[in-house]
Amino acid sequence: MKILKNFNLTIIFLAFLSLILASCSTDDSSDNNPQQTESLQEIQGDWIRIGGNYAPNNGMKVYVNSNLGKISDAYNSDFINGDIKWKDIESQGSGHYSYKELGNDYNYYPSSINFGTDDTLRISVNTSGSGNIQKWVREANFTPQSVYLQVLQGNWIRVGGNYLPNNDVVIEVTDNTGTVIDPALSDFGIGDVKWKDIYALDANNFMHEELGNDNSYYTATMEIGKVDSDTLRIQVGSSGAGNIQKWVRH
Repeated sequence: MKILKNFNLTIIFLAFLSLILASCSTDDSSDNNPQQTESLQEIQGDWIRIGGNYAPNNGMKVYVNSNLGKISDAYNSDFINGDIKWKDIESQGSGHYSYKELGNDYNYYPSSINFGTDDTLRISVNTSGSGNIQKWVREANFTPQSVYLQVLQGNWIRVGGNYLPNNDVVIEVTDNTGTVIDPALSDFGIGDVKWKDIYALDANNFMHEELGNDNSYYTATMEIGKVDSDTLRIQVGSSGAGNIQKWVRH
């Protein structure tokens, strides 16, 4: 009778042990899911921000390792190197990812990443306000700003727009800054920085801060002609006179 009892206890112990091993095996197989590993693999490495609706963060670099994206170069942003910009990255299949984004207020927000076949990451942060739309490219495929900005260098004269008194103003572009060298009949003065922080989105489109007649800066965009690179069109992100402009090389 005692032998039978011990035998039954042994059977129960072995059954319990089998359940534990099976559970561990299931967990391990989930952690090592080849599909999940492969999906995260495509976004590993160094990325640089080239666009979005908050220009000061353009130029920032993030290094993705496993499911974390850490800032490797804060550039002109308010972040610091080593900050975890993206955390808890999870694949949602077909190049789509969910994760948490570190905002300028140092809070994390639910966000999504869309990985494009052109090796581009497009980010959407689930909150309103500046910085909730972003575009990143792999650093190995990044073209330096100096290459894109070369087409803007030199003198430009304003020839049209919806505020005539500013026509004939001449601006000299050096690097990423446009300075007034001839104010014509406008209210600007020689040396005023009319365009600052010019940033190339691609070879033909740029973002910048535009100096208005009220001496305030407004977010604006420039588009240079794909065929005629001597024509520059500006759209200022505010209503009112002067938000549409046309410039030609002087």
